[in-house]
Amino acid sequence: MAAEADGPLKRLLVPILLPEKCYDQLFVQWDLLHVPCLKILLSKGLGLGIVAGSLLVKLPQVFKILGAKSAEGLSLQSVMLELVALTGTMVYSITNNFPFR
Repeated sequence: MAAEADGPLKRLLVPILLPEKCYDQLFVQWDLLHVPCLKILLSKGLGLGIVAGSLLVKLPQVFKILGAKSAEGLSLQSVMLELVALTGTMVYSITNNFPFR
């Protein structure tokens, strides 16, 4: 049982989604309804999903620009406005020590 507890699933989940005590609670003791650990898992999972979705939302536009080898039709003002908005949000988050996720 100890060898299974330290397997590849633990090496993947513990640094990213769960503290080690929650991994043991959920996957070693099989207490799947342990509310504090479920809250942590849900919070970190949703945070990672939002970050991944935010990164992936621009990919179709980037691929279309690369395929056409032109950015014709793209408004420079809208791109700059988006950059300013994202920079402002990032600076606010960093100064308030918010976690990335």
